[in-house]
Amino acid sequence: MTEELSKIARWLFIIIAIPAGLYLGKQFLAPLAIGMVLAMMLIPVMDWLLSKNVSKGLAIAGSTLILLMFFVIIGGLVAIQVKMISKDWPQIEKTSLKLLDDTQQFIEEKSGLNPDEQLKQAKTLLAKMGSGGSAAIGTIGGTFANFILVIVYVVLLLSQRERFKKFVLLNVPKENHHRVRKALKEIRKTSGGYFWGMFKAMIILAVLYGVGFAIGGIKYAFLLAVIAAVFSFIPYLGNAIGGGLAAILALVSGGPSSVLAVVIVMFAAQMVDNYITQPYVVGKEVDLNPFMTITSVIAFGALWGVAGAIIAIPITGIIKVSFQYFPNTESFAFMMGNSKPELGIEPIKKEADKVER
Repeated sequence: MTEELSKIARWLFIIIAIPAGLYLGKQFLAPLAIGMVLAMMLIPVMDWLLSKNVSKGLAIAGSTLILLMFFVIIGGLVAIQVKMISKDWPQIEKTSLKLLDDTQQFIEEKSGLNPDEQLKQAKTLLAKMGSGGSAAIGTIGGTFANFILVIVYVVLLLSQRERFKKFVLLNVPKENHHRVRKALKEIRKTSGGYFWGMFKAMIILAVLYGVGFAIGGIKYAFLLAVIAAVFSFIPYLGNAIGGGLAAILALVSGGPSSVLAVVIVMFAAQMVDNYITQPYVVGKEVDLNPFMTITSVIAFGALWGVAGAIIAIPITGIIKVSFQYFPNTESFAFMMGNSKPELGIEPIKKEADKVER
C-alpha cells in the first residue's frame, strides 16, 4: 500500500512539476526549444555542405544564412506589397471612414448611443490601452531580442552537435547505445521533417490563396496570400488569424464582395490543406494522433504563448520518438501515435527498426 501511494505521489509530482517548470522557465526554455528544432531542421543542409568538403565553420554559416534568407525574403515580399498599398492609401482611408460611419449608425440604432457618445467611450478605451504602450514597445523589443537569441542558439547547437550526442551516450549504459543512436536519428528526422513539411504546406497554401485571390479580382492578392499562409505555421489558430487579417484588408481595399471572395478561396484552400497537404506532406513526418496533436498545441500555447503553439507538434513528436525506443515507455509512445489500436505496439517497433536500416 505504501509503495502504491509512493508511486501515485511520484506521478502527481511529475504532472505538476514539469508544467510549472516549463511555465516559469519560458523566457529561457522557449527560445532554446525553438533553436533546437530549427538546428535539427538545418542538420541535413549542414551535412550536405560538409560532404562537399566545405569547412565546418562555413557549413554552419551557410546553414544559418539559409534560415535568415527565408525570413528576409518573407519580410521583403511583404514590404513590397505594403509599398503598393501606400499608393492607394487615400482610397483605403475613404473606404475606412465610410465603414466607420456605417458602423456608428448601426450602433446608434441598436444601442441608442449617438456618435459623440461612441467617440467618447472609444477615447476612454484608447486611453486605457495607451497606458500599455510602453509595454507593447517592450514586447516588440523582446520579440526581436528573442529572435536574435534563437539564431545564436542555432549556431551554437550546430557547432556543438557531436558534443551533445556524446554527452547523451556517456549518460547511458553501453548496452543501450544502439537504441539511443536510433532514437537520436529518428528525433532529428521528426523535428526537421515537420518544419520542412510545414514549409512546403505554406508554399502550397500561398499559391492556392494567391491564384484564388487574383481570379477573384482582389487587390493586393499576393500580400493577402502571404499573410494568410505565414500564419498557417500556428496550428489551428493560425488559419483563423491569417484569414481574419486578410478579410479586414480586403474589406477596406475592395468592399464586402472582396471579403466574400477571400472567405470562399480560404475555405477551398483549407479543404485541400486539411485532406491532402497536412496528412500527406506534414502528418507523416510526426505520426501523432489527432488527440495528442490538439492537446499539445493547447498545452504548449498556454505555457509559452504563440511560440509554444508553433513548436508544440515537433516537440511532442520528439517525446513520442524517445518513448518508443525503450521498453518502459513503449505504451506511452503507442498512446501518442497514430497506429491502429488492434495492432498494438508492433508497428512502432518495426518503424524503429527501419531507421537503422
